[in-house]
Amino acid sequence: MTLSPYRVTGALFDRIAAGGGGAEAVGVLAGSEHSRRLVLLRAVVARAEEWGGAPGAEARRARSVLSAARRTAPAVVRELLCRPSTGLGLLHCLRAFDAGGDAPSGPAGYPQSGSPYPYPCPSPEPLTALSAAAVVRTGLARTVALPVRDEGVLLPATGLARFPGARDGDTALVHGGPEPAVEVAGRRTRVPARPWLDGADWFAVRRLAVMGDRESLLLDDLDPYAFPSGQRAPRLTERQYGHWRTTVREGLRLLGSDHPETAAEAARGLRTLVPLRSPGAAGTSCSSAEAFGCVALSTPATAHAAALAITHETQHGKLSALLHLFDFFETDDPTARYYAPWRGDPRPVSGLLQGVYAFLGVAQFWNRCRSTARGSAELHTAQLELARWRDAVRIGVDQLADQLTDRHVFTATGRRFVAGMRGALGELAAQRLPVAVVAQARDLAADHRRRWVEANGAVPGTPERAG
Repeated sequence: MTLSPYRVTGALFDRIAAGGGGAEAVGVLAGSEHSRRLVLLRAVVARAEEWGGAPGAEARRARSVLSAARRTAPAVVRELLCRPSTGLGLLHCLRAFDAGGDAPSGPAGYPQSGSPYPYPCPSPEPLTALSAAAVVRTGLARTVALPVRDEGVLLPATGLARFPGARDGDTALVHGGPEPAVEVAGRRTRVPARPWLDGADWFAVRRLAVMGDRESLLLDDLDPYAFPSGQRAPRLTERQYGHWRTTVREGLRLLGSDHPETAAEAARGLRTLVPLRSPGAAGTSCSSAEAFGCVALSTPATAHAAALAITHETQHGKLSALLHLFDFFETDDPTARYYAPWRGDPRPVSGLLQGVYAFLGVAQFWNRCRSTARGSAELHTAQLELARWRDAVRIGVDQLADQLTDRHVFTATGRRFVAGMRGALGELAAQRLPVAVVAQARDLAADHRRRWVEANGAVPGTPERAG
């Protein structure tokens, strides 16, 4: 598995900084994240071998199986490596070994019963599970041994073979070949020919859609490494899954018709959705820097809500991947906090940067919605949201610009990125909106600012003009 160099041209960097970049940008970033996964894989194997004994031998076996699977079906193995849960699982392995055997706090356990973190540490078990998924998905005639966890055996980005009554730690044998299956104490659970469909004692990682490059968009409500949040929803019922499938597909179609550049980015990079417990009518969404291609969100009420969540989190994904390639900060004072008009808590400068970029994309989304609005109510909503979020982005950019005066905070690359966001914001600020709408947006912003100050008080680094 050979690492590749990646180069982002100045023109492409500037397009990303301005909120876009399209399929070209996400293609480059997705490729760099694949290389990052290879680095993580190598690091896990190296640390396991340094540890020696059973962990070292297990890691070598998993690497050997993955290498053989790659020779059989390289595209399938690459797809498995690029799945968001792979990054989180490998990172947890590495941190566990680096901690000298003391397991860092891991994700919540399997949703079926809420069991604790399933992997003993230090252990390359997530890597072994990845190799097991590879033999099933590629048809490689190899067998991989995994322990049973919570009466099941999870194959990442594939599914969960269930063995009711099996004890934790029992050995499961995952068989590849033309008829893949999982075996525990003589009981066999067959992996369906189409593994994204449930079968007898098989819980699938179900498919929501097929993306532009023909890879599947998965709904992962099984894997504890799918997203690092204790708010992950339990296994969805068929009715709930049906709602997600319909709503997300409609949301993707809406992006394709009204927001083509964002649609191209999603088609190139989005790979997994993880359902969260719904906190209320407004819903929520989030992403992780180590889970490129994953969006975690509560049940989207409408196609429009799904499209907006994907837009928002795609921005975070692009910036996180870019920050893996470039240093934006000379220093990042961990004590400095700033006002973010979309949050109730003070944010460090790195968090503020992420929020500004995400809401720049949100403001651009609503600006496009003005031209596609169907009726006065939709038009008013688009105008109000544009007014609200372009002003919020301005507040954030102004605070970041204050940091640009201190050359010890942003690097030249970071300053160029902030300048690109400011340029895109200027285009949004030039859009003429009704006076009453602008006033309503300012009232909403002032109310947020008031509640934020009541909760947090005066925070160093927060300019008073932010109101």
